[in-house]
Amino acid sequence: MGLYANKIFPWVLDVTEPEEMAEHRRLLLKDVSGDILEIGIGTGVNLSYYPDNIKVVTGLEPSDAMRPRALRKAEAAGRIIEWHKGIGEKLPFDDGRFDTVVLVDVLCSVENVDMVLKETYRVLKPGGRLHFLEHGISKDNKIRKWQLRFNGLSKVVACGCQLTRDMEKHILDSNFHIDELVNVSPFAGMNAVYTHIRGIATKPI
Repeated sequence: MGLYANKIFPWVLDVTEPEEMAEHRRLLLKDVSGDILEIGIGTGVNLSYYPDNIKVVTGLEPSDAMRPRALRKAEAAGRIIEWHKGIGEKLPFDDGRFDTVVLVDVLCSVENVDMVLKETYRVLKPGGRLHFLEHGISKDNKIRKWQLRFNGLSKVVACGCQLTRDMEKHILDSNFHIDELVNVSPFAGMNAVYTHIRGIATKPI
């Protein structure tokens, strides 16, 4: 898996992005502000969607293989990434540092979803916002059936990505106040197995 994870998978991420994701990235990120942390920044796909006044993004990513692609995208978007290698369950930042944390298709592959949300809450300032766009188990029984069938394969070919986590429940059960929660319409074709929710949650003051 070393060659695949380090050389092939970063390229796969960039070329297999569902077309529908672009609009949801734009909607998610159009109003982000302040000091921003993106957990699981990956190949930097989100960088072109940040508002023009956002010049620096702190990025956390466990895989160094993603960094060259992310840096190229940052340069193209006129932004700087303050790159940190690490995992969402143990963020290397002080309490209350960030105004905004961004999570996009990250919680599907972490070891402990609730711990990532707990750490996200910790590093946000009071009143800070979590912007999330995550895929998980569908409410549609037909889609759910296919998610259950393909979950094992997904974990192998997508480096740990799981299709069957109940992301909505994890977020609703966290300490965040939910400001916005949108159930995204299923994507076309086989991408329908990536059932997304999009939203904003606030750390209470």
